[in-house]
Amino acid sequence: MERVISGVIAIPIVLGIILYGHPGLFFLLIVSIVLIAAHEYFSMIANAGISGFPIEGLVLSFLLLAIGFFIPQFLSLFGVFIPLTLFIVWCYREKNVRVALDSISYTLFGILYTAGLGGYFLLISKLEGGRQIIVFILLLVWAGDSAAFYVGRKFEEHKLLEVVSPNKTIEGAVANVMGTLIAALLASSLFFNEIPLIHCLIVAFICGIIGQFGDLTESLIKRNCQVKDSGTLIPGHGGVLDRIDSLLFVAPAFYCYYQIFLAV
Repeated sequence: MERVISGVIAIPIVLGIILYGHPGLFFLLIVSIVLIAAHEYFSMIANAGISGFPIEGLVLSFLLLAIGFFIPQFLSLFGVFIPLTLFIVWCYREKNVRVALDSISYTLFGILYTAGLGGYFLLISKLEGGRQIIVFILLLVWAGDSAAFYVGRKFEEHKLLEVVSPNKTIEGAVANVMGTLIAALLASSLFFNEIPLIHCLIVAFICGIIGQFGDLTESLIKRNCQVKDSGTLIPGHGGVLDRIDSLLFVAPAFYCYYQIFLAV
């Protein structure tokens, strides 16, 4: 019931901002989600005894999103600025060279994992019909996750990758892909006209697979940090990162497909 109530409250708000919100409001939505997810990431690695640089990581995550949205032409320079900044931070804050790579690399990974991947939603929003495309992506992931959840609960015989996620099954993984394909077919037939049907189905198949790698990646992080959920912000769902782990991988995959096959 908590999962249902959380969804009933959150989904209309998110969809409303995506479809009808001012670009500044949309930017704040993405930034808020990504920074909360980044905070959860740094909390998880702290639970594993890894200090990292959480404050600097959050600041750099925000700058990465802001530059990608407002001045994307300088985004490549920021790729050099991030590791350089983290090295300078380590020089001033730490003295133990044996943990230097841990602090720097875990912080760098957290920035790229949350803001680097999540920032693709800002890039997608700039495409023609970008806001509608984002809703389409959300529908694909939600449909796939729902299909995998219910089928996986019913058929628990063949584990997908038990060492990482004991509850995920091969049957659930197949159902995830089928769910995304059905959602793409229905969306394209009923209301989504930004992309031809054949491309909707192809990208749905790709996202149905790639999204599960995003889910497994977060499961690996949680297992390594010995936590059940990334946070407790969303009742019945866990943390924000638990809700967007698949989306973090799907957005870049979709954007690359669009640029290669659909961009004019």
